[in-house]
Amino acid sequence: MLICPRPELPSSEITDSQVYAGRRDFVRSLAIGLGAASLGLAHGAEPRSGSGRFENLLASPFSTRDDKLTPYQSMTTYGNFYEFGPDKDSPAKNAHRLRTRPWTVTIDGEVKTAKTFAIEDILKWAPLEERIYRLRCVEGWSAVVPWVGFPFGELLKRVELTGNAKFVEFWSLADPEQMPYVRIPLLDWPYVEALRLDEARHPLTLLAVGMYGEVMPKQNGAPLRLIVPWKYGFKGAKSIVRIRFVEKQPQTAWMKAGPDEYGFYSNVNPDVPHRRWSQASERRLGEFLKRKTLPFNGYAEQVAGLYAGMDLIKIALFALCLIPAMRLVWAAYTGDFGANPVEFVQRWTGTWTFNLLLITLCVTPLRAMTQMHWLTRLRRMLGLFCFFYATLHFLSFIGFDHDFVLDDIAKDIFKRPFVTVGFAAFLLLIPLATTSSNWAIRKLGGRKWQELHRSIYLISILATVHYFWLVKATALLWPLAYSVAVAMLLGWRIRERQRKAIPVPQFQGVKPLKFFKQKPD
Repeated sequence: MLICPRPELPSSEITDSQVYAGRRDFVRSLAIGLGAASLGLAHGAEPRSGSGRFENLLASPFSTRDDKLTPYQSMTTYGNFYEFGPDKDSPAKNAHRLRTRPWTVTIDGEVKTAKTFAIEDILKWAPLEERIYRLRCVEGWSAVVPWVGFPFGELLKRVELTGNAKFVEFWSLADPEQMPYVRIPLLDWPYVEALRLDEARHPLTLLAVGMYGEVMPKQNGAPLRLIVPWKYGFKGAKSIVRIRFVEKQPQTAWMKAGPDEYGFYSNVNPDVPHRRWSQASERRLGEFLKRKTLPFNGYAEQVAGLYAGMDLIKIALFALCLIPAMRLVWAAYTGDFGANPVEFVQRWTGTWTFNLLLITLCVTPLRAMTQMHWLTRLRRMLGLFCFFYATLHFLSFIGFDHDFVLDDIAKDIFKRPFVTVGFAAFLLLIPLATTSSNWAIRKLGGRKWQELHRSIYLISILATVHYFWLVKATALLWPLAYSVAVAMLLGWRIRERQRKAIPVPQFQGVKPLKFFKQKPD
């Protein structure tokens, strides 16, 4: 893990005096913080009485060096906090309802003893640091924010985990009285986000209680929120009231709302577009021009090692998918094709095309039933290997059976029904393979790309018919087995679409216009 030395903070990184108390106050507070830390006096920095500003903040070695801070006004008037409304300005308009005192946070789940802490005690857990982090929203906008808080590891010093603790959930407040839009099913309330335990323990993971040297504004997640700078912003739960340790990977609020759009990890990745937004570039709040998005939001050197094992899964899958091809290579080397080499090659490649097609179709149901959302990352590779073996199957047909003579190939395709159906399935596979790249997803747009790739279900039906018509009536066992598998997968998909199509109930008692009333002066 790369830990950068404490940065020198140039004046260009400090906002104007109306936003951030001026350069002199900042330098003074930084000097006081460093001096107090050296004497062991900075523990439990408190905001000054009546001002809402913190004193004795420590400078952090994890702060970004070269980015200009986003203006305070931009960060406090533009953002997402759906408990207060669906628009970007809704939090600033409606968060005055939030009561941050008294406030307690419960820590439970896979711990030896559940505990509840008052926010006043939490503020005294450790010296408060100022950390300048990049913030990247999945919607394509970004910011650079000086947060105030302490590492999540400080919380772990105050609870004893059981051996089953593998993940940690962060629950936001969901009080309809204070947060009127909780009455509307925009999401499955309460808002819950989660991390793997090793992600939560990483030194960059921050529990924030303020920003820009001040107490956290209500619209930004007061009094306690999570900051994970290498992930998209929605991973940072706001107004936290419960931290729960669990054994199995939990399903978060956005995963429930859009399982094909919001993954559990949601690390910033410019090469993987969202269905609605490209992630290749971003626009900083207050700026006109876009800039390139960095992998892991610029924190790759510090955090990429957390996910090295996940790459090993892909490597292992790649090797497994190559085994059928290696079997053909070995048969060619040893001459072990049996009495009918052409039939062996065609049956072998056709069978593995169908096998990989079914495995690809199984990914979504398995992910839904097991909550192992990392399976989605394997779907593209499985689909491409399916197309690879389908291509070998087609080449063996036009090569061994017809010597690549186009007239003979065309006549056979139109003459024999099972060849016609198989050829149609192969043609439908071609656009799926050619649009599997991230570039194609960005060009087509998420909705069109998704509609195109739904043709895989038609392909599975055609493949089943092709197999039935190919074999003799006395050898229908395997075609029947494949057809049952296809029918079950199609049935699951139809049931899921019907379930998602259930209309959202209307809440007659909610009067949205009321929520936009401003607090009286």
